[in-house]
Amino acid sequence: MPIRNSFALTALLLLSALTTAAHAADTPHWVHYRLLNNSVKLPKKVVVIPASISVYEVTAGGVKEEVPDWSAEAGKNVLKAVSAALTKTAGMQVIGMPQLSGAEKAQFDDHMALYKLVVNPASSSGLKHKLKRFDYGIGPGLAAILRQTGADAAVMVYGRDYASTAGRKTKAVLGKIPIINIFTGGPVQTGHSYVHIGVIDLKTGDLLWMNSEFQDGSSNLRDYGDTEEMVGTIFKWYPGIEQYRKAYVDD
Repeated sequence: MPIRNSFALTALLLLSALTTAAHAADTPHWVHYRLLNNSVKLPKKVVVIPASISVYEVTAGGVKEEVPDWSAEAGKNVLKAVSAALTKTAGMQVIGMPQLSGAEKAQFDDHMALYKLVVNPASSSGLKHKLKRFDYGIGPGLAAILRQTGADAAVMVYGRDYASTAGRKTKAVLGKIPIINIFTGGPVQTGHSYVHIGVIDLKTGDLLWMNSEFQDGSSNLRDYGDTEEMVGTIFKWYPGIEQYRKAYVDD
């Protein structure tokens, strides 16, 4: 596996672990302070950005290789599940991603990368100190989407899925894979899935809301049922403003 992919996986796992540790007793989601103090309203018109999902096959020897067709399939499932979940939200209108020019696309790609960096705890001293006044953002660089759609927010989605080969599953059953799940303390045996979702204010670039879900075992983002369940778990807490305020802000 290239070093950059290994770093990305580590960052994703650390983010989810940190979020879980910080929120375990209260809420798993994050809410921007501007939603808490009512200086900004919940978005009503949103653009769902095509999901950035990478699916890897893991061999018995632990070698990980991305399978592009699987990634594309999982990405479509996640996008469909996210759009469906948002459509069920009262007062929410979901519109399609506009066509971007070359320069606009380059700027969008830069901000997608920036988004991942912003929510990556490796770029900060940790997120726990931000619970009372969560104020992360990526700046107004997605203005092209705002101009073309008039949307209030963009929904950013990324994730990873690791599927074991038959040989690896056999080794797991025989107890020959001593890999520890940092979330449960138990062994990771046959793979795992991770999905992160964030809502970005298109005018300011503020990260209004975010949540994520990690599942190990037989979860598979190429299966729409599994994907729908994971996305549903993430949005179960949306928007969760009062829960968040009560848990972390009000003394």
